Amino acid sequence: MIFRSILLLCFFSLLIHSTVGCGILYAIAAQTPTGTGDNLRGQPLQNPFKGPADDSNAWNIPVLCYHAFYDHNTSRTPGPLDESYKAFEDMLHYLKSRGFRSFIPSTDPLTDEPDPQKVVITLDDGHVSQFRAAELLEKYDMRGIFFVIPSLIDAPDNPHMSAAQLSELASRGHLIGVHGHRHASMPAYGPEIIAVRDTVPGILKQIPGITDKNLHSLAFPFGHYTPAVKRSMRSRYPLQYTVNPGYWDGQSTLIPRILITRDTDRDFYYAYLSGAMAGPRVLTMREPNGSRQSVIHFENPGMLDPGTLYIRVVSPDNNGRHYDIRPATPFLSVDDRYGNVLVFDVSGFMNAYHPVNHRALSFVVTKKEKGAYRFVSDGYLIWVNRVDTD
Repeated sequence: MIFRSILLLCFFSLLIHSTVGCGILYAIAAQTPTGTGDNLRGQPLQNPFKGPADDSNAWNIPVLCYHAFYDHNTSRTPGPLDESYKAFEDMLHYLKSRGFRSFIPSTDPLTDEPDPQKVVITLDDGHVSQFRAAELLEKYDMRGIFFVIPSLIDAPDNPHMSAAQLSELASRGHLIGVHGHRHASMPAYGPEIIAVRDTVPGILKQIPGITDKNLHSLAFPFGHYTPAVKRSMRSRYPLQYTVNPGYWDGQSTLIPRILITRDTDRDFYYAYLSGAMAGPRVLTMREPNGSRQSVIHFENPGMLDPGTLYIRVVSPDNNGRHYDIRPATPFLSVDDRYGNVLVFDVSGFMNAYHPVNHRALSFVVTKKEKGAYRFVSDGYLIWVNRVDTD
């Protein structure tokens, strides 16, 4: 009965045609980066803000998301989500020189004091090029989470890591996570939900080093989920990774990530890593995260003026830019009935700035303070009911 309900939900979800955009990665300069990010991490960061509602026990842990890698001297044309090994090593050097330590979340609660020098490094898809990237991580005494596509493990003529390589990564201290079964959008394809929950664990646990205890992390393919999808995965995968912008607070089981994309200015990443974007998450969305809406509402106990707020979106805009930032007005306004509630016309925002085929909006609300756009909400995903403006 549960499966039938899920399949029925997914059948209706097929009506949603969506894109959560992932851009093209580009190489970081070989030298130590310059610009606003250059001096952000010279000393251990004293977080200017804590977590939600300025909770002193919360964390602001940055989480990065990579895909495939390539050499500059190879003939292969880099794909839209490829990063050069040189650029990756430059970033690892940047992190190490500023005192970062890699961290792999587990189902055990964090009991120590918030540590601004932790970073989570994730790698999606399990491309064979990531095996060498793991060596670079280890060179800097770091470990990562490799989210793999089980249907492609040992598949002929597919450039993905083998079971033997995944077993070796696990033995060297990396975590193997799940990135779907066939990398299909889970809200749009019911069989993917069933396979990820019921078939994938058996496939991966046959690989030495992957056990039931450490098989706890799922990265949603394309960053797509709904409230029903999240619930259906919770017992099998208590840690669920998105591409929603934000820091991990060390407590939430829905973990945000920042994609590395070619068109995004490097200073954006340095500011993110420095904690300069961390702010008290004072705006709370009323509607369920991952739900389908045309208008959403934020509880605004701090009475923030929408004229001072900005929307930062992961998905590429009409000009193909990722993480572009836009003034929140006129799409964000004060509710006429309740002064402490903000109304966000997500349909109007999408119509103004995003291609007509986009139906998923992964975003965060920010406020500009002292030259930095600080997150004042968590990152959210909304499936947008777009309204024709013609």
